[in-house]
Amino acid sequence: MTFYHLSDERAFFEWLTRIPCVQNCEGDGNRGLVVRLKRWPGKDDLRQLLALCHRYGVDMKQLAKFETAKNRVWFRDPRKYWYRAVFGKPSARQ
Repeated sequence: MTFYHLSDERAFFEWLTRIPCVQNCEGDGNRGLVVRLKRWPGKDDLRQLLALCHRYGVDMKQLAKFETAKNRVWFRDPRKYWYRAVFGKPSARQ
């Protein structure tokens, strides 16, 4: 992740910590940024995480684990901007 100004970095962390499901975050020398959640992300939480990761170039594959039967229809929609970044290339059966 590249920040182009201290204000840019501050904006990232302020947004991240304002997402209701986020408990806290901290840097980890081995794993990078570690984000702890206080609960499973709801629809708006997940949409904010998608937008934040997309805007700041964070690897979005890690968000695939938040797919549930309840959000599958919109989350796994191959027409959405995040689909390839999260799930990879759509399969022929989709």
